[in-house]
Amino acid sequence: MSNLSTRTLRVTVPHAIRSKITGGGQNARHEKIKAILGELFRHERIEGYIRTHDETRQYAERLIELAKKYGDQHVGTMQLMDYWVNDKDLIHKVFKVYVPRYTNTIGPYTNSYRLPIKYGEFKFPHIPRQNIVLEMKDNPYPRIIPDPRNYSNILTNVLLNEARKEYRTERNNRNEKKDK
Repeated sequence: MSNLSTRTLRVTVPHAIRSKITGGGQNARHEKIKAILGELFRHERIEGYIRTHDETRQYAERLIELAKKYGDQHVGTMQLMDYWVNDKDLIHKVFKVYVPRYTNTIGPYTNSYRLPIKYGEFKFPHIPRQNIVLEMKDNPYPRIIPDPRNYSNILTNVLLNEARKEYRTERNNRNEKKDK
């Protein structure tokens, strides 16, 4: 492979023990990451276990960063894409959809949101399992965390603002009369 250098990723790196993510060694871990990367690039929002999805997030960030920097004509970038992305139609999606979407974006290209801890639904019911939602930024789906609502045009707030303005003008008029 060619020498691929790029700036550091802008996501925090969890210090989880990688051997506990999947059994079967490094090859099984790579296959799991490839499968999750394929789901993420295809669906743009996925849900899963925090350890595997946090690690996959780093690979997704790296692949998009390299695709942005070098393009689809660079041999090393294409070799990395070919290795990490199992579905070859997703490689085209990365270059045709994600690279144009993130051309003016410097920061991370994915978001992750922690879900409530679930007990009793998995192999070991007494051990809590933390899941997250991993998504590509600027995806077509509704936001997970909604935008804060604007309550300024509600009737009570309009009336309170007008009363506040009236009170301040009266107070300023009284102060001006006292000063004269």
